[in-house]
Amino acid sequence: MEKISENIKPQPQKVFDYYSGKLDPEEGKKIEEQLSEEDAALLASVKRLLYLDKQMSELSEIDTRKAYKKVASRINANRRSRIFEIFSRVAAIIVFPLIGLTGILGYLQVKDSFADITYVEVNAAPGTISKYQLPDKSYVWLNSGSWLRYPTRFSEESRRVEIRGEAYFEVESDKKHPFYVNTPGGLSVRVTGTKFNVSAYDDERTIEVVLEEGRVNVENAAGNINMALRPGECFYYDRQDKNTYVKSIETYEKTAWKDGKVVFRNASLDKIFKFLSRRYNVDIHFVNKKNTEYNYRATFTGEDIFQILDYLSMTAPIKWEVAAPAQNCDTTLSRKRINIYLE
Repeated sequence: MEKISENIKPQPQKVFDYYSGKLDPEEGKKIEEQLSEEDAALLASVKRLLYLDKQMSELSEIDTRKAYKKVASRINANRRSRIFEIFSRVAAIIVFPLIGLTGILGYLQVKDSFADITYVEVNAAPGTISKYQLPDKSYVWLNSGSWLRYPTRFSEESRRVEIRGEAYFEVESDKKHPFYVNTPGGLSVRVTGTKFNVSAYDDERTIEVVLEEGRVNVENAAGNINMALRPGECFYYDRQDKNTYVKSIETYEKTAWKDGKVVFRNASLDKIFKFLSRRYNVDIHFVNKKNTEYNYRATFTGEDIFQILDYLSMTAPIKWEVAAPAQNCDTTLSRKRINIYLE
């Protein structure tokens, strides 16, 4: 059986007549020649699954969705779009004569539910901040080294995205379609319309959710975590010991990064250096860390990392130097490295 040409497609009415047994042998043979084995198997499965006979009127939207998913999983994405085009037209031939205008509306819903769900994956390169608009007009900012996955079209029930790293969200209000942010730690943040920040870097032990406006719920699949946050609160989840707690904070320290600012509020040197390392895409090595703690409160707008280190050295006995980059096995150079010395 020859594979279907991109320019030769069987007419939808002919396909329907073929599977209804209305074509003579010669016409049926032409249809077979225009359908590849996979195409024919797919449409035959659709016929069986959707009862293209007297039971057609009993089909529900859920039945069609399940049927399509079952057979569509057997073909690749490129072929799926072409087969869907054929099938959707056949569906129109079946439905339109039966129920008139109501059938037209039903067809549009079926076509929408049959359409492939395509996901978009975006990221903020190390040392950068990226902003994106989601399909529902919500906005999300990705911090350095972060990753976001979302569908090109949200489902009829909810709006779901996944992140790794850190992201700030401004979610369009829609109580009928809650917005979910899923994290690698198994947590899910559920909102309807609000402004909040989620930090879930793979190399961080703690996942944090900070609420600026509105209301969010933090929950997990097991059902043993379900906490509602108020504006000005931060939820903390320890991935190792599974402990959780909530406390009031100055939220600007956690969210100012999206505006290109560096903000510290009673921050230790360890915390500051880890933040700067990620923000400016450099390796910071604390050569001779001591037990003495120095805490800082500062706001930087537009300063580079060297200016920030100079400021820190004015209030703590630290010195720093830039080390020459090392050559990796693939001949590329390593990230810039800064050595910190505490005197």
